[in-house]
Amino acid sequence: IFDCCGHNVVRRRVVTMKSYVAAVLGGSGSVGKHVLKSLLADPQCQKVVLVSRRALDDLKSIDPERIRIEVCNPLDDMSKADLSGAQVAFCTIGHGSSRKSTKEDLLRVDATIPGEFATRCKASGVSHYCVMTAVGADESSKWSAITKSAAGGGWYNHVKGVAERLTIEARLPYLMIAQPGALLGSPHTPSILNFVPNAFFPQKYSSAHIADIAGGMVRATTNAYQNETSGVFTVSGGVPISEYK
Repeated sequence: IFDCCGHNVVRRRVVTMKSYVAAVLGGSGSVGKHVLKSLLADPQCQKVVLVSRRALDDLKSIDPERIRIEVCNPLDDMSKADLSGAQVAFCTIGHGSSRKSTKEDLLRVDATIPGEFATRCKASGVSHYCVMTAVGADESSKWSAITKSAAGGGWYNHVKGVAERLTIEARLPYLMIAQPGALLGSPHTPSILNFVPNAFFPQKYSSAHIADIAGGMVRATTNAYQNETSGVFTVSGGVPISEYK
């Protein structure tokens, strides 16, 4: 492009940052708390709606002006959850100790409820959504009498696969499926895994600290919102999620 004097002019596209409201399911969990922290650190985030079956006064006190608690008890019915005004959403809910869970309860908490949340988010106008499942998620995986409902076992992977399918079926314009390996820093992750180098495994199975995983999910999803990116994106491994943009 040339100006009136024949000089070459380079035009740069100016991206105007948009403010947004975020909805979070699982905000009281180890990863969810870091998702909340990352959202509050973003000046474009006007408000965070935490969906929970109980009042989360301890979390609301972090920033009473920007945090709203939407009590929904039981979580199985999201039809009355007020998510109006939310543009982005995050689902990190999960059974804290899957090994102690029954088959039915793990399916309910880790798949059915996330599916209901995704559907409610779509109906409420959310355009950019991130769900955390797990590396190895595969609906075709089967129950094993050996691993039972433990993380990484057949039923666990089956449930996470169901969660992904139900979320995809909600047909959100943008969906990030985050499949981390071990969640370092979580009280449910054996501490010995902190000393296992990622170099021993493919990136897909890499571990990362819960703060880095949460930060990567928030960064990727909010950047996608700002750039109006659409589509379904699956990111496997703690390190790739942490570094995803």
